[in-house]
Order: sequence, then C-alpha cells, then structure tokens
Amino acid sequence: MQTSMASIMICAILCLCGCSSSNGTPANSVAQGIYCGSFTATFGSTGSSSSSDGSSSSSSSSSGTSGSSSFCSGSDSSPVFFGMVQADGTAVFFTKQNSNLVLYAPAAVTAASFSLPVNAIGLNGSVVRTVVGGTDSGTLTGTVSGGDLSGSISDNYGNNVDFAATANADTWARTSSLATVAGSYKSSFSLGGTTYAPTLAIDSGGNITGTDSGGCSYGGAVTTPDTLHNDYNMKLTSSCLSGQTFSGIGAYFPAGLSNPNGILSPAELKVGLSNGTASGIYLNLSLSN
Repeated sequence: MQTSMASIMICAILCLCGCSSSNGTPANSVAQGIYCGSFTATFGSTGSSSSSDGSSSSSSSSSGTSGSSSFCSGSDSSPVFFGMVQADGTAVFFTKQNSNLVLYAPAAVTAASFSLPVNAIGLNGSVVRTVVGGTDSGTLTGTVSGGDLSGSISDNYGNNVDFAATANADTWARTSSLATVAGSYKSSFSLGGTTYAPTLAIDSGGNITGTDSGGCSYGGAVTTPDTLHNDYNMKLTSSCLSGQTFSGIGAYFPAGLSNPNGILSPAELKVGLSNGTASGIYLNLSLSN
C-alpha cells in the first residue's frame, strides 16, 4: 500500500458509529486498547517506487510506550505505528513518518489472531499508490498476545507494512465522559489539497459547533460508547466539505503527559475520521480554553 503503506495515533469498515451489544454493553474484543509502536515498509515492483512516506526508502525504528504517563514516543522522523481498538472491535490504525500520515480502516478486530480486509487512505497530502490523498485496499493480518499487537498490512501489488506495537494499559483504562472533553479546541487538517484550521467547541452534551477563517461552519457530535475506557466516537460535518459526514474514533490525552516533544500542554483529543473508503481526516484537537 504505497504509502501505500506509509508513514503517528481512532458501521462496517470503521464501524464508526460505536456499535454495542443488544444490552447496551460493548462487546469485549480481546484486542481492545490503545497501541503505539513502529513499522517497516517494503515495496513490490508494480506501481510507484516511492516509499510509504513519500520518500525513496523505508526505515525502521523502535518506538512505543514508555510508562503510564506517555504515549507514542519517538522523534518526528521515526516511523511510528499507532491506533486503537474499541471493545466491539471497531479499529483505526495509522502509520506516520515525518509529516506523512496514512489511515488504515480494517473490519472489526475481535479475535486474538485475525486476517481482515483493510482500506488505506492518505491523509494531509500523503501519497497512496502515487496519488496524493489516494486510497488502497488489502489485508490486515496480525495477532494480539500479552498486550502486544503485531502483524502486517499487504496489498495486491507486493507492498507490505510490518508493524509491532504495545498496548498502553494506563491510557486505555482512563475513563471517558462528555464532561472530560467539553471545551474549545483548535486543529488543522488537509483534504483535497485544501488546508482547514477550524476552532471547534464541544458542549456538555457532546454537540460540536465551529468555524474557521475561511468562512466554513462545522457541526457534529461526540459520544462515549464505553465510559470505562478512554474511548470516544465522533461525527463531523462542514459546509465546505460537500455535505460529507466524517465518522471516527479516538482518545483523550490530558495535559501533563510526556510526548516526543516534551510535556503535553494543553490537553488533546486525537481522532481518526473517515467518510467511508474515499477520504479521511486525522484530527489532533488541542484544547484552547
């Protein structure tokens, strides 16, 4: 998946509406959690010769969690694999190296060993199969054992991403609530060659409203499908996105955590969003109040 397979951290392919069992309690996927790790990429002879991060070579790095107060450590240039799996198996994963970011949306991850269809979407100008913001499809194969997630993502062109990640149990165990994420946030993302920088407000009921300097208005909602864990669903719309609804999952990181650039401040809500299989957004929402 040339950046397919690419190059840091969210119903059906992304079952992004927060599915639950008939009694309202989320199913209990053995893979549930928030994961951080690293990846390596190799490429077949068919298609683009560029690497998953848009450069001319692939690389590897040991990157992962380093204690209860941290998430996704490593330098900006290290190849980082991260993502999360909800209790019902809904999952979103990312590969990131430098500014190149790809979202992977698999079918539900519910078993300790799995082989599942997966879609790849290039985010923020990242290249997938020679196309900026392009898409690809393939197979996600992996295992979960003792809190470790490892496996590979491959497509029909001989492109392959091998990944290894560790669950951050303390981050996943943090409870979720609408009161926790209520506030005003700033973020930016690119879609279709345009960069948007909205200010979004989440109220105590989870409703999203917002605007940006380009005159775009935003709406949507945040919900908490599993209040026992650091687990949020989000839907986002915008007057400037042709009526599309982007849905996804994510997690909240309070101020004071350590990250690759120091101590996290302010708090952040990190969410992976998709409109299905065609376009995706990674929102790194930074609390501004």
